[in-house]
Amino acid sequence: MSLRSQGSKRRAAPESSAQTSPTFQQDGKVGMKEIAERAKVTKMTVSRALRTPDKVAPETLRRITAAMEEMGFVPNSLAGSLSARNSPIVPVIVPTMANSIFSDFIEEVSLTLDRAGFTPIFGCSNFDNEYEERLLIKYLGWQPSAIILTGASQTPRTRDFCQRSGLPVIQTWCLPEHPLGRVVGFSNYDMLYQITKALQGWGYRNIGFGFLNTPNNDRSRQRRLGWEVAVREGGDEPLHTRAQGGELSLEAGADILRGILGRHPDTKAIAFGSDVHAVGAVLECKRLGLRIPDDIAITGCGDMGLSSVVSPTLTTVRIPGRTIGRECATMVNLSVVGTYAGPSTVNVGFEIVRRESA
Repeated sequence: MSLRSQGSKRRAAPESSAQTSPTFQQDGKVGMKEIAERAKVTKMTVSRALRTPDKVAPETLRRITAAMEEMGFVPNSLAGSLSARNSPIVPVIVPTMANSIFSDFIEEVSLTLDRAGFTPIFGCSNFDNEYEERLLIKYLGWQPSAIILTGASQTPRTRDFCQRSGLPVIQTWCLPEHPLGRVVGFSNYDMLYQITKALQGWGYRNIGFGFLNTPNNDRSRQRRLGWEVAVREGGDEPLHTRAQGGELSLEAGADILRGILGRHPDTKAIAFGSDVHAVGAVLECKRLGLRIPDDIAITGCGDMGLSSVVSPTLTTVRIPGRTIGRECATMVNLSVVGTYAGPSTVNVGFEIVRRESA
């Protein structure tokens, strides 16, 4: 059973080539002159094949490609930023690569940017906003075409650098009140609000909340607020002792379960802000002899691969990571070439997936 949120959606726009055209310099003794001689074409044709291969005859392109492979030629794309304003590089900063929730996003944004002629580079902030700031400053030194950031809790200095850069900046996995530029995401508030209301509709009360406890995490704050409002609307008090945070691990999920039940044995459900925590709680329930969902219901967020195979299977919120990645990359491409005409904020929504754990 699936319940889809009513977030607005936009069809991904067609892709086009990046505006910046890289220049090329010799790799050792092999340059465009040698490639042209081997392929029996002019240097101008080699240059065109490197910049706009779709405009070169297929057989000519095949000969040029074969010559480059045989001679070990590697084009220097970054050199183009010396004559053009920007390189084709697009930094994408995520908070973690250990959580599979971001894997679909990373894969899709990478593939879509690459097809459009950009070079994505990925940085991991480890949920540290100051480290994110240092990464951003380093990447700006490479004259990127655009920037993709996760969340909305950037430092004032990061915000200042983004605004002064004049580059397209996209924030994702959130719907910030004061965005830096364009946005592709979903409401973290609504996500926990809706899953908590669903639990209430399924007959559960005294609902706890488990969350990722990292400093300056705007997404966790919004999820907690959604839980609090839904619990209060349901006639209960969202006690702070019925909520507990932890690091992103299965062990932390087990700790959260034990902590909440230890303080409030009457808890009938726990809504987790992460599938990692939720799966850890499911495994701990088995160890403690608790029956799911009879003794306690468990829900997660993310719909990672393990959620559908753990026993009992996990009721969760499905986040369309691939859609987010594709929309971000398309928005970058069209913004760089100056043809983006879509909304400044794209809300991809989410989907509640009911399985056995609630």
